[in-house]
Amino acid sequence: MKIAAGVTALAAGAASPGSVCIRGTLAFDAVDSETAGKPLVTSVARNANWELWGRATASGPESRLATGLTSYKDGTFNACHSTAGKPMSQLRVKFLSSSTKAWRVVSDARTLQEYTFFSAARPGSSAVQNLGAVKVPTDMAPAWKTVDTTNKLWWKRANTQTPCWTRNEAAGRCTTLTYVWKNDGKKGSWWDGGTGYVHLAGLDPRSQHLVLHEAGHFFMGRLYKGNAPYVTNCATHPMEKRTSATCALWEGFPDAVAAYAMGDRRYVYSDSSFVEFDKPTGWETGDQVEGRVVLHPCPHPSRHTV
Repeated sequence: MKIAAGVTALAAGAASPGSVCIRGTLAFDAVDSETAGKPLVTSVARNANWELWGRATASGPESRLATGLTSYKDGTFNACHSTAGKPMSQLRVKFLSSSTKAWRVVSDARTLQEYTFFSAARPGSSAVQNLGAVKVPTDMAPAWKTVDTTNKLWWKRANTQTPCWTRNEAAGRCTTLTYVWKNDGKKGSWWDGGTGYVHLAGLDPRSQHLVLHEAGHFFMGRLYKGNAPYVTNCATHPMEKRTSATCALWEGFPDAVAAYAMGDRRYVYSDSSFVEFDKPTGWETGDQVEGRVVLHPCPHPSRHTV
């Protein structure tokens, strides 16, 4: 389990002397486009930021006491604060739609405001309080699904030397993958080469492949050290038809990133329709075809270690 500086991982059911803890599991209900019928599925939010907030007195100011991440394995959190002999009146946990400073989901490209919500307030007198499953509010759930989905690409990147997406950046100078998402019921996502932000339409987080495809554009941009290649004839890019060699590469690489991160050989859209890369029936041929680029025996995305 990854723990932020100053926060200690404690054994389940116990707290260190002079500490108070709130623990539980962060979970969300979201539509799963990868499953036929697009069911509503309950999942845990892994590697998601949390903050412990508290008041020393009922009428006193609220302050942030500790920070950390939900478990990368099962979404559990263990938010503890050393009271040093001073009892707390109230505690609650704040959850944020981000993971460290590596990636985040924001509601607006100008303010870069993350989605947040608090757990119910609890008295600070008990040493350990278990909240059980804490559910993300329904209207925000796709933001945390996006946070959780991005783990699949983060874990596949071949950079263990820095806390950045690629070795092109040194620790302390990492570029944050920023998703701009609003629950507006729309489709149509894109990567903005000017800002480097991914714009996700309201329904698109339903598909993990789609989220990872757009993240793949960001990742490719970082591999190019922020200088994305010049792309032509790419306003529309049917996967089975010719566009241009640059467009086929620019769109085919993120398709491959998504499939590799998901551990399959397909691309799933938010409406649950999908393309199987191993069944290119009726596809046009050549390096100008996006789907053909995906099929080429080129190196896996995780081997791009520059």
